[in-house]
Amino acid sequence: MVKKGKNVKILFPSSSGGHLAEIGQLKKLFENYEYLIVTEDHPLNRKLLKDRNCTFVRPNGQNRNLVFWWNFVINWFLSIKILFQFKPDIIVTTGSHTAVPFCYLGKLMGCKVIYILSFCRIDSRAKAADLVYPIADLFFVQWEKMKAVYKKGIYAGPIF
Repeated sequence: MVKKGKNVKILFPSSSGGHLAEIGQLKKLFENYEYLIVTEDHPLNRKLLKDRNCTFVRPNGQNRNLVFWWNFVINWFLSIKILFQFKPDIIVTTGSHTAVPFCYLGKLMGCKVIYILSFCRIDSRAKAADLVYPIADLFFVQWEKMKAVYKKGIYAGPIF
């Protein structure tokens, strides 16, 4: 059973860019719960999140190159450290690759996992979503027709 109110700790793991922008749309949750945002370590992310409770993991590189896979593995270990330090009750994510280790390891620790499929996914699958979908306690889609792609998806409209 999940606690209520300020006693609830929510972890928001997210990749950079649009995924992180969508996490920003959930700012009402930041006011009502203890939270931690986790994203990739880029100068712009540090600037955008300077007034937020956040921490950073390795940027995953581009185009699934060697740097991507190396940092992806390192981020699994960083995820363990962050999860044990913050001890979240719930993990809420909009994806992508940065979120996957947090969702799986958090689930093993007893966290509830809530996945919000990115708004840009109008009619196609997402690799990170496909990976997290089987373990998600709640899986939201922002386009009604995506319920046909993700059968247990809950249409709740856009988060903005």
